[in-house]
Amino acid sequence: MHFTIVSYTFPPSNDIGGRRWAKFSQHLSKKGHDVTIICADDEINSTFYEKEFPGITIKVLPKRYPEWLSGVTKSLTEKLLYTFYTRILSHLTKQNLFDKGYAWKKTMLDALENVHHTKPIDVLVVTGAPFSLLYYGSLFKKRHKKISYVGDLRDPWTWGSYYGIPTLSKLKKKYQEFSEYEAIAACDMVCYPTEHMGDVLKKKYVAFSSKFYLLPHAYDPDEFPDIIKEENRQGFIYGGTLYNGIEEYIKDLAEIVIANPDSGFKWDIYTSTNYPLIDSNFANGSIQKHPFVPEGELFQKITKSAAYLAFFPVTDKDLISTKFFEIIYTQTPIVYIGEEGDVGRFISENRIGVHILPENMKRDLPQYLNGKVPFENGYFDVMQYTFSSVTEHFLIALENLKTLKEKDQKIV
Repeated sequence: MHFTIVSYTFPPSNDIGGRRWAKFSQHLSKKGHDVTIICADDEINSTFYEKEFPGITIKVLPKRYPEWLSGVTKSLTEKLLYTFYTRILSHLTKQNLFDKGYAWKKTMLDALENVHHTKPIDVLVVTGAPFSLLYYGSLFKKRHKKISYVGDLRDPWTWGSYYGIPTLSKLKKKYQEFSEYEAIAACDMVCYPTEHMGDVLKKKYVAFSSKFYLLPHAYDPDEFPDIIKEENRQGFIYGGTLYNGIEEYIKDLAEIVIANPDSGFKWDIYTSTNYPLIDSNFANGSIQKHPFVPEGELFQKITKSAAYLAFFPVTDKDLISTKFFEIIYTQTPIVYIGEEGDVGRFISENRIGVHILPENMKRDLPQYLNGKVPFENGYFDVMQYTFSSVTEHFLIALENLKTLKEKDQKIV
């Protein structure tokens, strides 16, 4: 089959969303399928793609989205433009200007037509955010009804807390609801990465419930070194973004650590996030922030750590990311501080660490400060979440979908 995958973000970009379909594309190609990628230009020499994605066709399109519209302005001109767009122009359009694909409609559809003309597309996969791309995909599907259209919702759309959705006007929110409905109605399959998102979608779109498919986040064991089972793992570790909304949790942690000076607690954080709260003397120096390191190096450090300590804000309590499966693969227990949700249940039910509610930190956390965190090795089969395994199940689901479509066509 010829898969064409539209992923606005794609490696080598580290922006959210690129890695998921970069990996799936590689495994689809390994399984003998033709793969074409349509992504936004990251000003990278084509030799990068030839080396990292051999046998995969990469179509790079202009971003058509100014970086300063993300809120990071570097000059007075950019500040003035940002103000003009958000306070004046935004009121003159029904589009969500914080959706990076709002000006990508013609660019994306023209590229899809060119690809389809060169080699007919069997399966079109569009991943969002940006959510507008899913709507544009529905327009292409209406032109070419024989293709199988797979929409991949990595994040909550109209019910989400990001991408400016909560602050939209009634008119803009109505347009997002319309776009979401049109996209889901046009899709032959709608993928989502977590059970919680699936529950929301099935409840909201009862008539389309048969279209929904859990395509979980996955990991690639080939990226990591052989697990070194050190007898004396020490300290806690964290690698990634330090989110807004966890400041009070970290302050509580500092108080707990200071109140337990003999625990031997040490927490090393590897992040590119600017987080002034944590300085060199924070919690008597037992919590140290370091520059972010490459994934391979980070996971070498994780294999030598006693446990992985993570704080999530309430907005992310249901987001089970790829990193969890990677951490489990290293046989490192997880201590998760956050509200009740899919993440907490996943950790507790699969016996891969402990979940502590923020309000119970002072009562429950001290017993784990020494790094002795429960982890039942072998209870949870992490190998079912390799990209190879998840891709294989995805292909089986697509084949079943194809069979059903053929039966429906015969009946008609």
